[in-house]
Amino acid sequence: MSPAEHPPFPLGANTEALAARAARVMPGRQSNLRALPEPPVFIERAIGQRLWDVDGRELIDFAIGMGPGIWGHGNREYLDALHAQLDKLFVIASGMLQTAPEVELAERIVEHVPCADRVRFVTTGSEAVQMVVRLARAFTGRRLFVRFEGNYHGWLDNVLGGRVNDDADATPYALENPADPMHTEGRAEFAMRESFKIPWNDADALEALLKAHGKDIALVLMEAVMTNGGCCLPRPGYLQRVRELCNQYGVLFCIDEVITGFRMGLGGAQAHYGVTPDLASFGKAIAGGMPLAAVAGRADIFELLRTNAVVGAGTFNAAPMSMTAGLTTMRMLERADGAAYRQIDAMQSHFMAEFKRLGQKHGHELLVQGVRGVFCVHFASIPVAYSARDLAAHADREKARRLRLALIEEGVYPGRGDRYFVSAGLTAADLDDGLSRIDRALARI
Repeated sequence: MSPAEHPPFPLGANTEALAARAARVMPGRQSNLRALPEPPVFIERAIGQRLWDVDGRELIDFAIGMGPGIWGHGNREYLDALHAQLDKLFVIASGMLQTAPEVELAERIVEHVPCADRVRFVTTGSEAVQMVVRLARAFTGRRLFVRFEGNYHGWLDNVLGGRVNDDADATPYALENPADPMHTEGRAEFAMRESFKIPWNDADALEALLKAHGKDIALVLMEAVMTNGGCCLPRPGYLQRVRELCNQYGVLFCIDEVITGFRMGLGGAQAHYGVTPDLASFGKAIAGGMPLAAVAGRADIFELLRTNAVVGAGTFNAAPMSMTAGLTTMRMLERADGAAYRQIDAMQSHFMAEFKRLGQKHGHELLVQGVRGVFCVHFASIPVAYSARDLAAHADREKARRLRLALIEEGVYPGRGDRYFVSAGLTAADLDDGLSRIDRALARI
């Protein structure tokens, strides 16, 4: 039997029935990368940072959509704005017709994001990344791009998975490897050869690559904080050095801010670290939970979209409901000089410190690290992890698996990859309750 067939708690009758129906009509859960060997959970309703499943079981939600839910669930101001827009206008022919919220949201992004001279809206982070790649190729006349071990940029062929080629004498194209957890059959034959893949947080590796192949490289694409690969932080000066190297070799620099954008602050990771890329991709928290993503960047690059030299299309680009959600999110984040961020900071600081203390209480050495709005917990005795390789060498994955199952049994739902997202809707009472449940879970592993 698989682990999923040994649930840590008895499944309710409604959950069992829905799981059986789902098995007859769907090939697993709706995102392979989020499907974990754990019991099915079917959610019926939510409020604040709490969920209730179809059998009435309550969970404290520390995934919150894996990043979008910066307000938690059921924020009244946010929902009222969506209801008002729903009554006025629900759908238009995007690209042919426009709305005022579309303009105002773009204006606000340009105001807050350092790299943003221009903005184009799409629906998903994966789309935003592909637009970045296309723009970079068209602008530079070069065909290849660089990505990094442990970074995630969507599920499409040219950016999903692939391993670093550690052969110093080989061309460092991303390598197909069936052992890669993100390996996929059906990939376009030459998709992996569109990009080089090298270790992240290693400026020397990037410099060596650009020296050897810079004339063919259009783009350096990276997360400024490796949130998907364990909440690894950039080494001091690393991002600045990447910016310098891109300038030196005439390569465009894109920071993928799908998670960090508007979660770390209105200016994202680029403002926090004082590094301005040429392009940036956004998603998740940009609209507080509605489907929306964006590309922002230099005006001269975006001329390619204005003149139709580069095509970017989509039925739901700048959809009225998503525009209203994004604009409402911006207004709420701007209010009272960032009061929402101060709320997140206060809750998260206490959360991280207490999580580490509870680990010590139960004899577990924990590495707890992250940035505003998201952090990761690893069973590791190192003071900091700067790369996926650091975590692979030091983190106890089996303990992490057991903790996750114990947490679910105690009614705590963390994000995939041992991530915990903190919303501005998290209350002290919710956090105290969550920490009590985490305490009980840690005692059992």
